[in-house]
Amino acid sequence: MFVSVLSALFISNIDELLTYYKTFISYKVSIGFGPFVLNKSLVKFVNDGLMAIFFLFLGLEMKYHIIEGEFRNKKALLLPTITAIGGFIVPALIYSAFNYYSSEGQVGWAIPVATDTAFVLAILALMKSRINDSIKIFVIGLSIIDDVLAVLALALFYTPELDAISLIWCIVPLIFLLVLNWMSIVNKSLYYLAGIVLWLLVVKTGIHGTIAGIILALFIPTRIELPNKTTLLVKEMEASIHALVAFIILPLFAFVNCELPLKELNVYDLFSSISMGCFVGLLIGKPFGIFSFMIVGRKLNYIELPKGVGLSQFLGIACLCGVGFTLSLFIGLQAFDLVELENQMKVGVLLGSLCSIIIGIVILNFTTQKIAEIDLVIE
Repeated sequence: MFVSVLSALFISNIDELLTYYKTFISYKVSIGFGPFVLNKSLVKFVNDGLMAIFFLFLGLEMKYHIIEGEFRNKKALLLPTITAIGGFIVPALIYSAFNYYSSEGQVGWAIPVATDTAFVLAILALMKSRINDSIKIFVIGLSIIDDVLAVLALALFYTPELDAISLIWCIVPLIFLLVLNWMSIVNKSLYYLAGIVLWLLVVKTGIHGTIAGIILALFIPTRIELPNKTTLLVKEMEASIHALVAFIILPLFAFVNCELPLKELNVYDLFSSISMGCFVGLLIGKPFGIFSFMIVGRKLNYIELPKGVGLSQFLGIACLCGVGFTLSLFIGLQAFDLVELENQMKVGVLLGSLCSIIIGIVILNFTTQKIAEIDLVIE
């Protein structure tokens, strides 16, 4: 993913290569049947289609941890839920404050609200000697709830037109999935087939297609008791798409969405209300919202920190959650039509995400005695 981002930034600033890049991301892809055929450019097919598989992957993992794993104790689910709400509200308010007097910028209020799960988990994977599994589980829980809130905002506030007929047709694959779940069917192909049909219909409604991946995950049975064995279907389906998500979908998404010709930028673009709203919303608003809501919930005895995680380490995780790459870029592209405004948004998102990575890594690597002292001060 890091290589994909850097490659896109490099290519988009070389005129000879930029022509080929634009041709590539504009290539038309058709998929569907009958009246439900979609014709989209490659970049939109990746954003609306392939990313739905990524959200299916996250949904399956989250469902497993809720039903079979660490979140079986529903009190443990309170921490990611409360902190995700804080990480949604505060950056949205900060962005809105920066764009209070900008009518064209106000529409982008939801840009800094989402955490890029893939980037954060990739960073944590590189630092696994310094963190424990409970941190990864917390990040997964927070980011899924966080991204669901972002997708809901996208569906409610960034859907120009809603196709009521396609919305009604969504009932058909949902009923089929309900029957599959009720009958404890283990054939994964049937779930994938219903998921593809559901995705086609969701996209036709005008709603962001990634929500179909989350919905599909909800209908997958967690544990199926067979005469000779027990099948954990959610884990099997998660394993079947893991390589596709990790090695194709996420790098491709990063590559087709990071076009940013630097020669088209000026000083105003760097310090505009849109770029600063995105930058400060991600870098300051996201960790402040997550950390402050955690402190309040902890003081009220509603939540507890993950096992083996100190306050300072949690602060480092909160800073990493300021990496708002995936949905931030997508929401920004939906919010703005002018290329100039899109570029300002990309600058804010990329710089905010980069600074969040650096600060988060520094905090998590700062393992001297001062960490304990910081924890005492915060307490």
